[in-house]
Amino acid sequence: MKYPVPAVLALLTACTAGAPPDITAAEREALADPPPAIRAEVAERLPETLAMLDRAEAAALTAGRPLTAAETATARALGVAHPERVRILTEARRPGEIFAALLGRGMVGGLTTGYGITVKPGFDADWLIAHELVHVQQFEAAGRAEMVRRYLTETLILPGNLIPIEREAIERAEAVAGPGGRYAY
Repeated sequence: MKYPVPAVLALLTACTAGAPPDITAAEREALADPPPAIRAEVAERLPETLAMLDRAEAAALTAGRPLTAAETATARALGVAHPERVRILTEARRPGEIFAALLGRGMVGGLTTGYGITVKPGFDADWLIAHELVHVQQFEAAGRAEMVRRYLTETLILPGNLIPIEREAIERAEAVAGPGGRYAY
């Protein structure tokens, strides 16, 4: 059985109104031990999603700028092990299928693909960069495939809700950079 989920998933930040619903006990249980159908769906989507993230990351790492001194300090405060590897690409034309599926809807302000961060023009506020740097640290801690597997799993189990990976990024980024925008879920 296919669960409702965008064709392409990536770590995303967005602006919208409203607070996300609480995660229920049943949802927490499913997150801890995903049902077989969710595991199968994730396994099916993982290779394509990783390939798309690889293409987006290559673009960001090739054409993106290094972190500023202030952004490097923020990255260190958030636990990023290698801030010197991070590149930020401001991209008006949304590269590849990831941006066609996500940014094309005008909802997503930033996308982290490992050490590559791509932001839409005008979406480079300190709070957003801090948020995306939390995702960099999450990638470093979990590893690329595991991070994407977790993201896909959380999105499939919690469609229409703000997933734990994003909740963590919001909380940690706001502790360092202050409150920022609103987030989609």
